[in-house]
Amino acid sequence: MSSVCTDFYYLCKLIFISDMNKILSAISYIVIAAAAISCAKTESIGPNDAYQRYFEAWMQLNHPEASPSGLGIYIIEDKPGNGPEVKGEGHIFVDYRITDLEGNISSYTDVRTAKQLGEYNITSYYGPKFWTTTETTLPAGLREAVVGTAVGTSRKVIIPSWLMSYKAYDSEEDYLDPPLKKDEEYDASSFSNTIYEFTIKDYTEDIDQWQIDSIGRFFSNKDIKIDGRPAYETFITDAGAHMTAADSVSTGFYYKQLRAPKDTAKFASDTTIYINYVGKLTNGLVFDTNIERVAKDNNLYSSSKTYEPMLINWGEKYEDLTMTSSKSSMISGFAMTLWQMRAMEKGVGVFYSNYGYGNSGSGSSIPGYAPLIFEIELVAKPEKE
Repeated sequence: MSSVCTDFYYLCKLIFISDMNKILSAISYIVIAAAAISCAKTESIGPNDAYQRYFEAWMQLNHPEASPSGLGIYIIEDKPGNGPEVKGEGHIFVDYRITDLEGNISSYTDVRTAKQLGEYNITSYYGPKFWTTTETTLPAGLREAVVGTAVGTSRKVIIPSWLMSYKAYDSEEDYLDPPLKKDEEYDASSFSNTIYEFTIKDYTEDIDQWQIDSIGRFFSNKDIKIDGRPAYETFITDAGAHMTAADSVSTGFYYKQLRAPKDTAKFASDTTIYINYVGKLTNGLVFDTNIERVAKDNNLYSSSKTYEPMLINWGEKYEDLTMTSSKSSMISGFAMTLWQMRAMEKGVGVFYSNYGYGNSGSGSSIPGYAPLIFEIELVAKPEKE
């Protein structure tokens, strides 16, 4: 599509999505853009020229008083926080909602929006998620919107498509017309104008320590139950104190016995055992279980799943442990919890995401950097019916 055709398409789209009382204003911008198009016939056309004209016209129609800042983002609402400063080499814990210019929601973290869209699922995690603030890990415009703010800040920011690039350039001009390397191609249409509404809940420069601290807070929680008792009553040391980082089996991994074993001897490497388990987040959300009653109580039940004790194949070390007759692998924290256990023992393992699903999380229930909890009970081999 030629530059002239592209301009015409976007300007027509602009009129179509605008309110009727804005049409006259839109017409004036068509005239301006038409003049720009005419001039463009004799000028070099950058890859984002048409997108820039459309975006600027949209801003004039919808936020005529707004002025760009920095690279060219528009901060429409700004409520400063008074917590620690957000720096460019860390992680923020953030609530957000992301839309396009037409108001179509593409991503969010809150229950209210999920219900509004008819997408609410009781088994999904709703709440703040982590963004990494280091260069090239966030779109350039979004990184500019968060770095330098403080924990507690709430903002609504409009970011033009060319600043949704993850590249690190020095100026808006470079984003509009990127300095490409040899044989490197740039597709301006791969980015979209985006509106972010966000609130920064926390910030850390040490994500591992943040998780360990959050596990410590969980140990003293009075609302979330482990094996039928509040967490703060469960995670008590032999000395009667709440467990802390000093009580970890290894960095970021904790084990608490809930029922003593019948035999303290270690399993032989070729042993087969059977277990029941419940997986939880530190906010109490149950995300997995092989116990039918627990699945039904937490809206996880599926008629296509067989609820019975799971077969575990032992090994020489915890990394060798596998699940079921197919010998499927398991996350490290689950295996480490099993490795602490003996015949007919019941216990709970708590571990940070390095032993779980890391920065990516898993599905809609487990966010990135989420510490996990597994209550595990070793049981007798089920009898065949």
